[in-house]
Formats: sequence, structure tokens, C-alpha cells
Amino acid sequence: MPHWTELLPVDRFKVQTADQLGEREHKTLQLLYQPLIGTTAVSLYTMFWSKLEKDSFTSSESVHHELMAMLNQPLDDIYEARRGLEGIGLLRTFQRKEETSTLFVYELQPPMTPAQFFQNDVLSVFLFNRLGKNRYIELRRRFMMESVDKEAYTEVTAAFNDIYTSLHHSEMVSAAADTETEYYHAYQGLVHQGDLPFRQEDFDFELLKADLPVFIDGDKLLDEQAKRAIQRMAFVYRLQPLQISRIVQRSLDNEEKLDEQEFRRQVQEWYRNEYGNEPPALGRRTQPEEHRMMDDKEPADENDQMAVFCEQTSPVTFLETIADGAKVPQADVKLVESLMHDYQLQPGVVNVLIDYVMRMNNMKLNQNFVQKIAGQWARKQINTVKDAMQLAKWEYQQQKHRGQAKAAQAAGTQPRPYVRKDKLPKWLEQDKQNEQAHAKASGAEDEEKLNKEKQQFEEMLRLRKSSRQQ
Repeated sequence: MPHWTELLPVDRFKVQTADQLGEREHKTLQLLYQPLIGTTAVSLYTMFWSKLEKDSFTSSESVHHELMAMLNQPLDDIYEARRGLEGIGLLRTFQRKEETSTLFVYELQPPMTPAQFFQNDVLSVFLFNRLGKNRYIELRRRFMMESVDKEAYTEVTAAFNDIYTSLHHSEMVSAAADTETEYYHAYQGLVHQGDLPFRQEDFDFELLKADLPVFIDGDKLLDEQAKRAIQRMAFVYRLQPLQISRIVQRSLDNEEKLDEQEFRRQVQEWYRNEYGNEPPALGRRTQPEEHRMMDDKEPADENDQMAVFCEQTSPVTFLETIADGAKVPQADVKLVESLMHDYQLQPGVVNVLIDYVMRMNNMKLNQNFVQKIAGQWARKQINTVKDAMQLAKWEYQQQKHRGQAKAAQAAGTQPRPYVRKDKLPKWLEQDKQNEQAHAKASGAEDEEKLNKEKQQFEEMLRLRKSSRQQ
């Protein structure tokens, strides 16, 4: 198809990226991708990259004539280079037709890591064919860490008790243990009535199946339970089918079925090797449209305003708002991600839970208390902000009644009003204010009735006294 039917010099474009790019990506492009896609394609990618300001994820608009001038290339060569980037997974292109021109959005995709590149059967074979054996091996050695033949060495690693003395149990938690127990929460013991919806087309199971060795029955291996586990982990850790294939093959049990626990451990190990111990940024998600109830409604009161805010705000941003913009502790971020991933709570529901717990516990997120409530809400299948707020109000009322009963039992008298000193959320305070207003109104009515009866009694006495004098 001629390029002028798809692209004109006056067409505008802007560049986006989902991730920051650095020196490692630059070297990977120059040494691994360039032999396959050519210098023009790599130059175009680098030009797009340069359009992004420091720490910016979106560029300002430009026209394609600028690309022609900067790269000193005709538009048809730029068009072919763009398609080369798209085909090898380095670029995604979106367009919007307008009256006089077309607006393109070019979304840069980070290149594979060297390890991923050399483990990719397609790209590694093409690079081998293009460079030849000697240059291919030289590049592979440059990027890949050579394994040490440990049989030729004697291990002299010091033991724990050679270096450290006895510690309290609470102090003996290593960084690795923290990562396994706090961040990578096990699924065991959790009760789920449902699962987060994933579109089947979002993950290419056919590609995964094709990448499995011939001796593995892909149809038998990839049953519905295995697919759900793979989709979850692929979504969380942004894994592609070919990456998943390698991990799946290392996670099979003796019957060649997927061992989910081992599979999760292998994925987490891969993620740590690639990105370190920082968790994936799940907390940036907001309430899905299908679970929103306030999109097309005008807030009628503060309750509705709170519901809108919870639906349109990600949990991490919600935490930042409560902290007046201060940095959110990493432990709180991990807890939020656990609520969304392990307990399958929707982001807006997580916001309500956060607000409720923090206001009721002196602005602290007590992990055990949070997880206890999360388990209950997951079992009750609370998916909307309104349902979460109603359940939180009911829980608050129950807690207040329990407090009144305990106070009455301790004093040996009738129940007295239970007063909390915590500053409650407004959507909970409103119920409290309504109760107080109702009690005040009832008290005023009683006082008015009493005064009226008193006046009637005094009038009766006055009449009786007057009749006696006559």
C-alpha cells in the first residue's frame, strides 16, 4: 500500500511511553535490534525517544515534515521504518482522522532485555543468521552472565551463627523473607467467590501453546484453572506468552500439570531479577466502568461526592490525598496491592476500606484488621463504592452497639451513649449527625409537651382557687 494513502507530511503526531528508557535500552537497540531492523528504524525510534522531555511520558505535537528534515529521509522510508518498529514490538501506533489531517499517537515500547532477546527463539535465530556465529557468540557473552563452575571451587561462605548472635524472633526477618511474606502474598487460605475479569484475547494462549515442547500436551496443560493463573500473573508482571512459556516449563509437577505455587514463585523470582524488590504498580488502577454508579449522576450530597472521588481515584493516589501529598510508605502500597490482587477487591472499594480503617484507627492501616475486613468484603462480593459505604456504615453501627453494651455491662447500669474520639469520615458522620438531630428533635418535642401539660395543670389550679373564693 503506497505510503501517501496512510501518511502525509502535514499529519500531526505525538509520542508516548509507558516506561522510562535508559542506557541499557539504548545499547540493546544499537547492538541487538539494529542488525535486524536497520539504522533508519533505530534512528526513528531514537528520534521519538528524544521528543520526550526528562521524566515526561507524553510529548507535544509535531508534524511528520519535521521528522523528514531531522532524519534527512523521505516520508516513504520513514513510513517503512515505522512499520518495522511496529512489527518487532518496539512501537504501537494509533490514529484519529480529522477534517484536514490525521493525528497519530506513537507509543514507544521498551526493547527486550538482553536475556529475553537471546531466549527468544525467533529473534535470536535471525540475529545468528545476520551476524554469523563468531559475532553472535561475542555479543551473547557481552550481555549474558556466565555461570560459575562451582564444582571447581570450595565454598567459604560464613554461616549465620558464625557472624550473628541470638536475636528475638521479631528481629530475625531478612529482606528476602519480607519480600516473600509481605509483598508476594500467598493465595493459600483466601476465600474468593469470584475473580477479576480478563478478556481471553488479552493473552495469546495459542502462542504460548505453540512455544511449548512437543512432548507437553498443551491442551491438557492449559485448562481453565491454569489459564486463570497465567492471566493473573501475566497481567501483574507484564509477561508475554514466550516469557510465560519458559516459566511454565519450569513449574510442572510429576504429572506435567501446572503447579500454581511453584509457578508464582518462578514468576516472582523472574520479576526480582529484572526489576528488583519493588512491587508492580497495581495501585494506580481506578474503578472499572462496569462497577461505577456515579459516572452520569450529579452528586446530591457529600456522600455522593465521596463516592465519585473513590470511583475516579486510584488507591495509591487516595493514600497520598489522605497524607496531604506526602510520600506513602511502601508497606501501605504493598498492602493496597494485596487487597486488589490477593483479595480481588475493586480499586474504588479499596478506597472506601482505606478511609474507613484509617479514620477508625487513628490514621493507621493495621494490616491484620485491613485483611480481616477485606476477606469479609471479598466473600460478600462487594464490587461497588456504594455497597462498600453501606456495609462500612452497618459495621460502624454494630461496633457502636457493642461498645454501648460493654460500657453498660461494666457500669452495671442501663446503656449510655457510646462516644468515639476518632474523627470519623463524613459519610459516616452524617449518619451520626442524623441520629443526633433526631434525638434533639425528639427531646424538643418531649419538652414542649411537658411545658404544655404544666401550663394546663397550672390553669386548672388557678380555676379551682378562683371558684373557692367565690
